[in-house]
Amino acid sequence: MKLGIMLAGRRPEDIAQRLSQAREAGFSLCQLNLMQTGFTRADLIAIAEALYEYGVRPVTIGCYLNPLRPDDTHFMGVCRDDLDTLMHSLEIVGARRVVMFSGSYGESLYDVDERNASEEALAALRSFLSDVVNNTRARNYYLVLEPWRSHVLYTPQRCNALYRSLDPVVQLKVRFVLDGVSFLNHESYPERNARVEAVCRTLGEHTGVVHLRDCVMPPDGEEMMPGPGMGTLDYPAYLQAIFDHTAPDAPAIIRNVPPAEYAAIRDYLLRSSDRWELA
Repeated sequence: MKLGIMLAGRRPEDIAQRLSQAREAGFSLCQLNLMQTGFTRADLIAIAEALYEYGVRPVTIGCYLNPLRPDDTHFMGVCRDDLDTLMHSLEIVGARRVVMFSGSYGESLYDVDERNASEEALAALRSFLSDVVNNTRARNYYLVLEPWRSHVLYTPQRCNALYRSLDPVVQLKVRFVLDGVSFLNHESYPERNARVEAVCRTLGEHTGVVHLRDCVMPPDGEEMMPGPGMGTLDYPAYLQAIFDHTAPDAPAIIRNVPPAEYAAIRDYLLRSSDRWELA
């Protein structure tokens, strides 16, 4: 399984700095998150030149708009116009997996809104995906939906329900982020190891990318999601479940780690398994 690091930036020069830090730590693969609305093909060309200069390849591109409010940039700085620009410029950046949230009716990323659990929300997400696929000229790509415990896709079962309901043409283009931590809450936290293993079994077949991070919740400490192996999960068991159940072509992306710790977390994961590929 290919192993990379999550990087993000608002301008090409920001991204170049992140690429330099990643390369210095020994990474040549990444998920690159675009976090500024209004980027152009010229911006993407500048980013592609920086990728080439630093010898880092994006295996996924994050364009984290809100599918339920596609023209609103409040979530992560981008909107539907930005997604359209990216989808019609995939040959420039070279990544064919585009990651986005499953969406929320809430005003902000972490808001809880009961409407997210409705059939209406699933229908809105389904309509959004169909529209993107029907209006994208590129052939070789995946739209990779990242679930979250308070968004439209808040359980692995709901991910599969959406997948089964898609038109076959759209279904071919849709995958999911496998991240067991994203489904955990205070109620499920005591059973966290069993829960994340079940996520791997349930979503593994339709995984587009794996996100690697850990978790801490009360009573073990203040709620946070640190980098892999830095929380309370049985991380070796979780990694084994990922290897056992995940689609073999899905890359794994380390997240929630500051640049100063890139090299250390890379070495930790390389010691944990001999199944990682760094290029």
